[in-house]
Amino acid sequence: MLLTGVLTVLKIIGIVLLVILAVILLLLLLVLFAPIFYRIDANIPETELDNSFDMEKVFAKVSFHWLLFVIRGGIEFPKNKEFTLRVFGIKILPKKEKPEKEDKKKDKDKDKEKETDEKPVEDKPSEEKKEEEKPEDVKPSEEVTDSEASETDSELETETEDDEPKSFLDVLWNIIDKIDNILKTPLNVFEKIRYTISRVCDKIDMIKSTLENDIFKRAFALVKKKLIKIIKMILPDKYDIDLMLGTGDPAQTAEIMAGYGALYPYLYKKVRFEPDFERKVIMTDAHIKGHITLFTIVYSAAVCYFNKDVKKTIKRFKKIINS
Repeated sequence: MLLTGVLTVLKIIGIVLLVILAVILLLLLLVLFAPIFYRIDANIPETELDNSFDMEKVFAKVSFHWLLFVIRGGIEFPKNKEFTLRVFGIKILPKKEKPEKEDKKKDKDKDKEKETDEKPVEDKPSEEKKEEEKPEDVKPSEEVTDSEASETDSELETETEDDEPKSFLDVLWNIIDKIDNILKTPLNVFEKIRYTISRVCDKIDMIKSTLENDIFKRAFALVKKKLIKIIKMILPDKYDIDLMLGTGDPAQTAEIMAGYGALYPYLYKKVRFEPDFERKVIMTDAHIKGHITLFTIVYSAAVCYFNKDVKKTIKRFKKIINS
């Protein structure tokens, strides 16, 4: 009976631990693979830049949501300039000030006012009391102790020793030492400059040899590949932008138009650009959507961190810096 009871308890504990592990794994998978969706909306009405630009007319909103709107937040300009964060619909940021503190402050101020009002006015002392409470005459001590006398004697002896005239040889040696120090200072400065220049040249040679090494080339190629992958993932998936721009100078506007024409195959049906060759004006209406997956960032960083070539390259550069 005891054995069966112990086995059933162990079985229940094992099932509970497996359930906890399964929940933790599920949460990790959700955190890593569930994408964070973001949205950017911006609107600048048609305004001429020669006149004063009113920032209150500009509208911009950045919002995100994660785990099927469990976590969401964002910031909005100019309506709400504070970053907001909600979890299960509960507002976490920005934190509201507790009203209790304000009530306590008000109560304290009221108590202070009451104390000041209830304080009795003290009677000023009369002139007769002032005359009676005069301090007694203090007798100056004119006697000098033996310790003070010995200190004054020692000071006089040191002053007389300093005032004694130095010999001609001492003065000459002092002059020679000063001249020697003056002559040595430029040599020391030159040696320090030469030493620093040689150190810099040695570091440049070490950096050059490191950059030309195959280990660095392989590490650089790996990091570049992973970084491009992260940037592509972060870039927006959908964007719809209407842009009207005029610089006031037809030549500059034509250059911007030429740049837009070069990128037209990539911006087709996504960015509509309307130049204005006469006025200095701007108008924008943008809507951008995208997503970020934490797994891509974590995986790319882990691959780069645990790569042998990357580790060797980091050690090499640390050695160059510390040398």
